[in-house]
Amino acid sequence: MAVEVDGAALSLASRPDRRQRPHATDAVAALLEEQQFALGEGPCIEAGVSGGQVLVVDVSSPASAARWPMFAPVATAAGARALFAFPLQVGAIRLGTLTMYRVRPGRLTGEQVADAVTLCRTAVAVMLTNGQTPPDRMASDQPAWPLGGPGEGRIEVYQATGMVAVQLGVGLPDAFAALRARAFTEGVPLARLARRVVDRRLRFHPDDFPDG
Repeated sequence: MAVEVDGAALSLASRPDRRQRPHATDAVAALLEEQQFALGEGPCIEAGVSGGQVLVVDVSSPASAARWPMFAPVATAAGARALFAFPLQVGAIRLGTLTMYRVRPGRLTGEQVADAVTLCRTAVAVMLTNGQTPPDRMASDQPAWPLGGPGEGRIEVYQATGMVAVQLGVGLPDAFAALRARAFTEGVPLARLARRVVDRRLRFHPDDFPDG
């Protein structure tokens, strides 16, 4: 797999105002990710909201400056010229984004885009299979929401996410976040908790989440 970029950052978000960066390849990638979240604009933000790829050939161009008036100058000053953001998602559930940069302007080839999509799918599979570190505890060495094994319990997790969304009156991303947080709090695998929801042995209540 050869995407041929100079750096990348992986960000995870349970909702738009809660984002963590578990990994960045270098200081520039980390800065680009932090500034997009701080400014509320940029390819990463758009990819996370739309669920589509955002491929920027030259972030210093007038078109990019008009699109992201605050972020584009920051990215250019940091030494990034081309930016490529890809959503990490399972169906309607968006887990975060993978953002890559190049120090020279230029587009990705079709093969490189396909390689990046494959990389995103692999990252999602690893997160859902091996567990993901919970918000505000990025230093933890223990997986928080394991599914047990490849493919194990995923159907129940998807079903449970839909049921929790209805019970809490929220969207699928927030429902998924609530499901994961409950599994972490109880110290049980996500698949086991999801089975309890699907079997109607566990129900989520809006009063349990006063902050919404």
